[in-house]
Amino acid sequence: MARALMALLLFAISAQVRAENDLGYDEFARTIYAGMEQSIHREYDAAVMKIPRGATGAPLPTADKVRTALKVLYYNKAALFAFCAADAERAHAPGAVRVPAESNIVLTSCVETKFGELNDFTNKLNFAGVFFPERIVRCGEASRLPGHEQLLPPYEFLHLEKPRLYDFPHYSRCLMTSD
Repeated sequence: MARALMALLLFAISAQVRAENDLGYDEFARTIYAGMEQSIHREYDAAVMKIPRGATGAPLPTADKVRTALKVLYYNKAALFAFCAADAERAHAPGAVRVPAESNIVLTSCVETKFGELNDFTNKLNFAGVFFPERIVRCGEASRLPGHEQLLPPYEFLHLEKPRLYDFPHYSRCLMTSD
Protein backbone atom coordinates (compact mmCIF):
# COMPACT_ATOMS: atom_id res chain seq x y z
CA MET A 1 0.00 0.00 0.00
CA ALA A 2 2.84 2.41 0.85
CA ARG A 3 4.52 1.79 -2.51
CA ALA A 4 1.27 2.49 -4.32
CA LEU A 5 0.75 5.62 -2.26
CA MET A 6 4.20 6.91 -3.21
CA ALA A 7 3.51 6.24 -6.89
CA LEU A 8 0.26 8.15 -6.66
CA LEU A 9 1.96 10.99 -4.83
CA LEU A 10 4.42 11.34 -7.69
CA PHE A 11 1.51 12.00 -10.05
CA ALA A 12 0.45 14.88 -7.85
CA ILE A 13 3.86 16.48 -8.22
CA SER A 14 3.46 16.79 -11.98
CA ALA A 15 -0.12 17.92 -11.55
CA GLN A 16 0.89 20.73 -9.22
CA VAL A 17 2.54 22.42 -12.17
CA ARG A 18 -0.81 22.34 -13.95
CA ALA A 19 -2.46 23.84 -10.88
CA GLU A 20 -0.48 26.99 -11.40
CA ASN A 21 -2.56 27.50 -14.53
CA ASP A 22 -5.43 28.21 -12.10
CA LEU A 23 -7.55 25.15 -12.74
CA GLY A 24 -10.81 24.91 -10.81
CA TYR A 25 -11.40 22.17 -8.25
CA ASP A 26 -13.27 19.80 -10.60
CA GLU A 27 -10.83 20.28 -13.47
CA PHE A 28 -7.87 19.78 -11.14
CA ALA A 29 -9.40 16.51 -9.85
CA ARG A 30 -9.98 15.39 -13.46
CA THR A 31 -6.38 16.24 -14.38
CA ILE A 32 -4.97 14.26 -11.48
CA TYR A 33 -7.34 11.36 -12.21
CA ALA A 34 -6.34 11.30 -15.90
CA GLY A 35 -2.65 11.42 -14.99
CA MET A 36 -3.00 8.36 -12.77
CA GLU A 37 -4.57 6.09 -15.37
CA GLN A 38 -1.45 4.18 -16.42
CA SER A 39 -0.34 3.60 -12.82
CA ILE A 40 -3.80 2.40 -11.77
CA HIS A 41 -3.93 0.18 -14.86
CA ARG A 42 -0.62 -1.48 -13.89
CA GLU A 43 -1.81 -2.01 -10.30
CA TYR A 44 -5.14 -3.42 -11.48
CA ASP A 45 -3.45 -5.78 -13.97
CA ALA A 46 -1.09 -7.02 -11.24
CA ALA A 47 -4.04 -7.68 -8.91
CA VAL A 48 -5.96 -9.53 -11.65
CA MET A 49 -2.94 -11.77 -12.23
CA LYS A 50 -3.24 -12.89 -8.60
CA ILE A 51 -6.80 -14.16 -9.01
CA PRO A 52 -6.65 -17.88 -8.19
CA ARG A 53 -6.95 -20.32 -11.06
CA GLY A 54 -8.11 -23.90 -11.09
CA ALA A 55 -6.01 -27.00 -11.82
CA THR A 56 -6.52 -26.50 -15.57
CA GLY A 57 -5.22 -22.95 -15.38
CA ALA A 58 -8.65 -21.54 -16.11
CA PRO A 59 -10.08 -18.87 -13.83
CA LEU A 60 -12.28 -20.16 -11.02
CA PRO A 61 -16.05 -19.54 -11.26
CA THR A 62 -15.71 -16.64 -8.81
CA ALA A 63 -13.08 -14.89 -10.96
CA ASP A 64 -15.59 -12.57 -12.66
CA LYS A 65 -16.97 -11.47 -9.30
CA VAL A 66 -13.44 -10.83 -7.98
CA ARG A 67 -12.51 -8.93 -11.15
CA THR A 68 -15.58 -6.69 -10.79
CA ALA A 69 -14.77 -6.05 -7.14
CA LEU A 70 -11.20 -5.10 -8.12
CA LYS A 71 -12.53 -2.71 -10.76
CA VAL A 72 -14.71 -0.97 -8.16
CA LEU A 73 -11.80 -0.89 -5.70
CA TYR A 74 -9.31 0.64 -8.15
CA TYR A 75 -11.90 3.09 -9.47
CA ASN A 76 -12.57 4.30 -5.93
CA LYS A 77 -8.87 4.38 -5.05
CA ALA A 78 -8.05 6.61 -8.03
CA ALA A 79 -11.00 8.92 -7.31
CA LEU A 80 -10.09 9.19 -3.62
CA PHE A 81 -6.60 10.29 -4.50
CA ALA A 82 -7.76 12.74 -7.17
CA PHE A 83 -10.14 14.43 -4.75
CA CYS A 84 -7.48 14.53 -2.02
CA ALA A 85 -5.13 16.24 -4.47
CA ALA A 86 -7.86 18.75 -5.38
CA ASP A 87 -8.53 19.38 -1.67
CA ALA A 88 -4.82 19.97 -1.09
CA GLU A 89 -4.68 22.36 -4.02
CA ARG A 90 -7.69 24.26 -2.71
CA ALA A 91 -5.96 24.57 0.68
CA HIS A 92 -2.80 25.97 -0.93
CA ALA A 93 -2.63 29.67 -0.19
CA PRO A 94 -2.00 31.93 -3.19
CA GLY A 95 1.65 32.91 -3.29
CA ALA A 96 2.67 30.24 -0.79
CA VAL A 97 5.74 28.22 -1.59
CA ARG A 98 4.97 24.92 -3.26
CA VAL A 99 6.19 21.80 -1.54
CA PRO A 100 6.72 18.38 -3.09
CA ALA A 101 3.61 16.23 -2.93
CA GLU A 102 5.16 13.78 -0.48
CA SER A 103 5.76 16.72 1.91
CA ASN A 104 2.31 18.24 1.45
CA ILE A 105 0.67 17.56 4.82
CA VAL A 106 -2.84 18.26 3.51
CA LEU A 107 -2.41 15.77 0.68
CA THR A 108 -0.68 13.05 2.69
CA SER A 109 -3.13 13.38 5.60
CA CYS A 110 -6.12 13.18 3.28
CA VAL A 111 -4.75 10.15 1.43
CA GLU A 112 -3.87 8.34 4.65
CA THR A 113 -7.32 9.08 6.10
CA LYS A 114 -9.25 8.11 2.96
CA PHE A 115 -7.27 4.93 2.35
CA GLY A 116 -7.68 4.05 6.04
CA GLU A 117 -11.45 4.47 5.65
CA LEU A 118 -11.32 2.24 2.58
CA ASN A 119 -9.43 -0.45 4.52
CA ASP A 120 -11.87 -0.20 7.43
CA PHE A 121 -14.76 -0.53 5.00
CA THR A 122 -13.21 -3.63 3.42
CA ASN A 123 -13.02 -5.31 6.82
CA LYS A 124 -16.61 -4.38 7.65
CA LEU A 125 -17.83 -5.50 4.23
CA ASN A 126 -16.26 -8.92 4.76
CA PHE A 127 -17.89 -9.14 8.21
CA ALA A 128 -21.27 -8.01 6.85
CA GLY A 129 -20.96 -10.51 4.00
CA VAL A 130 -20.98 -13.29 6.58
CA PHE A 131 -23.43 -11.92 9.15
CA PHE A 132 -25.56 -9.27 7.39
CA PRO A 133 -25.41 -9.90 3.62
CA GLU A 134 -28.84 -8.29 3.15
CA ARG A 135 -27.38 -4.90 4.14
CA ILE A 136 -24.69 -4.74 1.47
CA VAL A 137 -26.75 -3.62 -1.55
CA ARG A 138 -28.99 -1.26 0.45
CA CYS A 139 -26.05 0.39 2.20
CA GLY A 140 -24.07 0.57 -1.02
CA GLU A 141 -26.83 2.44 -2.81
CA ALA A 142 -27.29 4.78 0.15
CA SER A 143 -23.54 5.53 0.17
CA ARG A 144 -22.96 6.30 -3.50
CA LEU A 145 -21.54 9.60 -4.67
CA PRO A 146 -23.28 10.21 -8.03
CA GLY A 147 -21.75 13.66 -8.46
CA HIS A 148 -18.28 12.17 -8.17
CA GLU A 149 -19.24 9.37 -10.57
CA GLN A 150 -20.28 11.95 -13.17
CA LEU A 151 -17.13 13.99 -12.69
CA LEU A 152 -14.75 11.03 -12.83
CA PRO A 153 -16.14 8.18 -14.94
CA PRO A 154 -14.20 4.91 -14.70
CA TYR A 155 -11.19 4.42 -16.92
CA GLU A 156 -11.96 2.43 -20.06
CA PHE A 157 -10.05 -0.61 -18.77
CA LEU A 158 -12.25 -0.54 -15.64
CA HIS A 159 -15.44 -0.62 -17.65
CA LEU A 160 -18.29 -1.05 -15.20
CA GLU A 161 -21.94 -1.34 -16.17
CA LYS A 162 -22.80 0.58 -13.03
CA PRO A 163 -19.89 2.78 -11.91
CA ARG A 164 -19.90 3.19 -8.15
CA LEU A 165 -17.95 5.66 -6.05
CA TYR A 166 -18.70 5.46 -2.35
CA ASP A 167 -18.62 7.46 0.84
CA PHE A 168 -16.81 4.71 2.74
CA PRO A 169 -17.37 5.99 6.30
CA HIS A 170 -21.12 6.20 5.58
CA TYR A 171 -21.13 2.75 3.97
CA SER A 172 -19.25 1.26 6.96
CA ARG A 173 -21.66 2.81 9.49
CA CYS A 174 -24.64 1.56 7.51
CA LEU A 175 -23.27 -1.98 7.35
CA MET A 176 -22.84 -2.07 11.11
CA THR A 177 -26.28 -0.56 11.93
CA SER A 178 -29.30 -2.78 12.32
CA ASP A 179 -32.40 -1.87 10.35
